[in-house]
Amino acid sequence: MIARCLAGTVLGFPLAALLLALLLHVLPRHGDAFLIPGLILFFPLWTAFMAGAYLFRSGARAWLVMGGANIVVFSTLWLLRLPA
Repeated sequence: MIARCLAGTVLGFPLAALLLALLLHVLPRHGDAFLIPGLILFFPLWTAFMAGAYLFRSGARAWLVMGGANIVVFSTLWLLRLPA
């Protein structure tokens, strides 16, 4: 139980931030007009990840899936920032 709680809290925070950064990056002008709504959306998204961590069968699976999601989203964001 504590492993899922920690996975949601520790890995949910960067996952929520990275998803919002990715969303802002793909919007026109890098989402300048949506910065404040994006910041407001951060906390409910992080809370959703914390609650969603309890849907996994085990703590190890929660760490694995949420860690993998962090790596995928971070890699996507990193690839989008490379100069073409």
